[in-house]
Amino acid sequence: MFLTALTAWASALISCKAQAAGSADGVAIRYHFAGAADLAGNTNFAETKALLNYPPAKQFRDLVLDRLAGVAWTSLQLDPGGNSSALLRPLLDDLQQAESAGSFGGHDKERMDFVLAARLDAKSAEAWQKNLASALHGQGEALTAESFSGWRWNRPDQHALWILRARDWVVAGRGEDLLAVRDEYLKNIKKDNHPVTVTKDVWLDADVDWPLLANWAPLTNCPLKLGRIKVEVTASWGRLRTIANVSYTDAVPWQSLPWRTPKDLINSPLSSFTASRNLAAYMKPDQTFSRLSGNPLTNQLFSWALREMALQSYAAWPVTDATNSLRKLGSEAPPIFNSFLQARDRTELNWNAPHDQLAWAHLPLTGPSLKPAHDKSGDFILAELFPMEPKHVPAPDQLLSQIEHRDDLVYYDWELTGMRVMQWRLLTELLPVFPPPTAADITRWQKAVQNLKPPVMAEQPRTPLGITEMWLAELSSPALNNTVTEVTRISPTELKIMRNSQLLFTGFELVVLSHWLADAPVGPIDSTLLPKAKMSGPGIPSR
Repeated sequence: MFLTALTAWASALISCKAQAAGSADGVAIRYHFAGAADLAGNTNFAETKALLNYPPAKQFRDLVLDRLAGVAWTSLQLDPGGNSSALLRPLLDDLQQAESAGSFGGHDKERMDFVLAARLDAKSAEAWQKNLASALHGQGEALTAESFSGWRWNRPDQHALWILRARDWVVAGRGEDLLAVRDEYLKNIKKDNHPVTVTKDVWLDADVDWPLLANWAPLTNCPLKLGRIKVEVTASWGRLRTIANVSYTDAVPWQSLPWRTPKDLINSPLSSFTASRNLAAYMKPDQTFSRLSGNPLTNQLFSWALREMALQSYAAWPVTDATNSLRKLGSEAPPIFNSFLQARDRTELNWNAPHDQLAWAHLPLTGPSLKPAHDKSGDFILAELFPMEPKHVPAPDQLLSQIEHRDDLVYYDWELTGMRVMQWRLLTELLPVFPPPTAADITRWQKAVQNLKPPVMAEQPRTPLGITEMWLAELSSPALNNTVTEVTRISPTELKIMRNSQLLFTGFELVVLSHWLADAPVGPIDSTLLPKAKMSGPGIPSR
């Protein structure tokens, strides 16, 4: 479960130049985490626990925690020549396993302050104090707050770092802006040995003010409108159930139209199915897509993938006249996108007038295309990564019924997550999801693995990419089964997100998040990731 723990607070450690914070207390993130150890003895999570205890998972965890230790070391402006792995890495190990709570934010324009509380045994608590003293080259000065004792390190032109022992807890932090939060934590510990109020059976809860967090985190390019999100995750019977409420300052002009599902186009057996309506309403205006006469994100959009092979992935959106709509796209899209595609990966969009198709040319193994399609419910534009088989096996009515007659449903997604991890490993190599690595990237990756333990498999390359791919290969397992996500509109200013999963994340999220945490973009295409195809032809490797 360490991905959960890391993503709960990793972004708060990556501070940058900021504008003045806007809320009264300046807190952008609050969280409480029961700890990965909380599930260790739960027999209902035996399969998930086994996945996370295999050697590839442990090596990936080592890579990520060592990297985050370095990020935290830089963020805390510690001695550049210090050993972040030796001094901060053990603290991150504790935060992964132990119960913890934290608040991040402040009013300083230069850095993010924080208050962090972790429930530790005496040995770990002593190690935290000792390691901070070593990192700061001295014991510091004595500090007392709410009758608890600790140490404070004052640094020239920087806010102080401090640490306190409070009953079963270590409370540490930086800066002066959140001292009221620190005092509240300490008063609560004094009262009932807990820094924050804990809801029974909630494994992880968080409150993130994304507009405020944008003062520190690089969210300028985030395509979504930023709102405040409150999340609760409960764990039972081997599943993690997530409920999140997203609130916006202004009303979002979203429209609900009756679902027009392309039932005659969606084949089985499926590995995933997604349906959405007017996602553009919850996204920032995009100057590129706004130049198109038909933006699928303003419409209903359906996507699905089959189990046979990753390239059997499709999408469709309803239109009034498929042929004429596609002809407009065929004239508009190439001049809008080709300069970007050429610079990114030397691909381009080509309009094939005789066949009324818009093709994405020069991609390896696949030739994605848009073409007009017809269904009993009307016309659609169909996107294919691989030609659709003529034989039609209808999708289960039980699945499609999850979206029908639901006027408040914005987004629905079902998937076999282990299979989708496998499929997205290939698709992220074929499609320009990740930027190509630079020479500086390669140098940084080589440094990142110098202190890691020897690889589990001698033939596996000792690189962040190799380690990440071993971890993702482990997740490409039937043991990682279905994930279901629903997003409903509660009011013009509020969304509700519900997810039932084993590892909190979808297959695509696991692939992208793992590469981000490990700083490991995809490498050369590995054709062994392709399942055995039922069809043969150009670009399909023999097995």
